[in-house]
Amino acid sequence: MRIYSPWPALLAVFLLLLPLQAQPLLLIGQSNAEISGAFSYEFLKSPLSRPFDKGMANVSFNLPFRASAQAQRFLNSSSDSAIVIPDLFARVAQHVNAHIDVSAPLFGGVAFFAARENASLSVTGALGNARFNLDTTLEGTGSILLKGSIHMPLAFDMEWRSLSFGYAFHPAPWMALGFQIHKHSFIARTAGDLRPDLSGRIAVGGDAGNTSFLIEYPDDKVYGIADGRYDGTAWSPELALGIGPVRLVSRMGARMAAKGHLDVAYSVPYFIDPGTFQPRFTAPDSFMASDNLRRLLDGETGKRDIHVKDNLILLLPQSHSLSMDLWPGKMSISYSKVFGRVSIHNASAEAGTPILADTTAPADSDEVDTEGFVDLDIFPDQVINLAMKFAWFHADLGAHTLNVSYRKQGHILSGISPFEWDGDPIVPIFDFGFTWGAPLEFNVDFFVMPLPAVRSGVTYAF
Repeated sequence: MRIYSPWPALLAVFLLLLPLQAQPLLLIGQSNAEISGAFSYEFLKSPLSRPFDKGMANVSFNLPFRASAQAQRFLNSSSDSAIVIPDLFARVAQHVNAHIDVSAPLFGGVAFFAARENASLSVTGALGNARFNLDTTLEGTGSILLKGSIHMPLAFDMEWRSLSFGYAFHPAPWMALGFQIHKHSFIARTAGDLRPDLSGRIAVGGDAGNTSFLIEYPDDKVYGIADGRYDGTAWSPELALGIGPVRLVSRMGARMAAKGHLDVAYSVPYFIDPGTFQPRFTAPDSFMASDNLRRLLDGETGKRDIHVKDNLILLLPQSHSLSMDLWPGKMSISYSKVFGRVSIHNASAEAGTPILADTTAPADSDEVDTEGFVDLDIFPDQVINLAMKFAWFHADLGAHTLNVSYRKQGHILSGISPFEWDGDPIVPIFDFGFTWGAPLEFNVDFFVMPLPAVRSGVTYAF
């Protein structure tokens, strides 16, 4: 698929593609953007971390917060800018991402259950009361005047949740064995709606003569709409073995085929090709051609409807962690090796045979397929961590390597850090927290790096 989000491209048609001499102007009266999300590290909890001699019930959640700011503080506006935003409001928020963990002694071991919201992400934005004013000249002889308003709301949501069931026991006094199985659930939704309402005049001149005519593109003729939803489930096992002060945890990977759809419909002015978003013609004499002139006077448009039903494949890698107690009950060190990657891509890309989307398009438009529609890979290769716990204080200090590939562009993060391992930047790990109370225990954790979060919880031992 050449263009995956048509609504920005429709706007860019007027701002970027025409060979204009003067800069266009987009005056945005009201606009806002919000990004919110959260990530829970509880998914990495070992099956051997629960007590064997007592029951425990834990409820924890990220402390929700919201920060707002005028985006002009972060945007360097200039007098010759093509887009004027007098009042852009931006918000950043953290989701709650609740977590429940219950364990109890059973048959000489401990059985446990956990429900987690592992990760979530929401992105919303809207342009309201946006005034479009284009008054410029074409190459040669001619001018274009377009005025109107633009309304464009956007939304994207993603959630990854899991249910975990497990059991751990001591086959010998010096040995511990545990296992658990995770059921993963993934949901992604997106929606967008571009509604311009434009009208104006085009004046052209050339060897064929001079002319001037009115043009109108109301929101029922020029628009962009997108709607999609994907959801899926998968299972993954996890095993843990402890011998004296040494423990090995093996987390198996998972492959999830999320079923769903993405529907995109858009309409652009006739002089823009809906398949490539390139101008069909720009020379002044081209506007005077009888066939083109008739289409412009009639406000003719090019439309395309795209229906993508290709499955979305999500891959979770397997990892193996080896840890050892340096100071029993107070300090331990661990090393983890990840085999594979966190990946999101289309099923057709995995099979190597792109699936054609169901499209309705003009005959002169390009055919659309799903190859490369979603293609994201995250490589968390190696992790080393030092865990400490002294009375009411606990902390983690370490580092891990990380890199990202997106749409066949590999090693995107290479070079951003002065410290690298085999071309992958080294990302620090640092978090700390406090625990107090008994038998009702309260805790607050501050995750500083790599993903910041503030998490609070309460644990009852019985």
